[in-house]
Amino acid sequence: MGIEIKRRMPKIRAFEKLGQIPSEFWEDKKWALEHYAELRRKYADMWVAIVNKKVVAFGKDLTEEKEKSIRKEIGRPFVTLFVEGETRILL
Repeated sequence: MGIEIKRRMPKIRAFEKLGQIPSEFWEDKKWALEHYAELRRKYADMWVAIVNKKVVAFGKDLTEEKEKSIRKEIGRPFVTLFVEGETRILL
């Protein structure tokens, strides 16, 4: 008897297939990568949600309910990113 693993497909995939990923998503993603050091100081080992180049939610986890709430409010895909607090080397 095996364990069934429920996989969550990133919500962006539906938009990707339709070619409808808004430019704001990519701008937010670029902003997050450019400001990663700052995000790391403020949100180490946390998930962040970024909308319009601002962190709108953060925590040890972003619940599905919180993601739905943000998506409903802004009406488009948004960037979620796990900010690592320490550099980890896997051997």
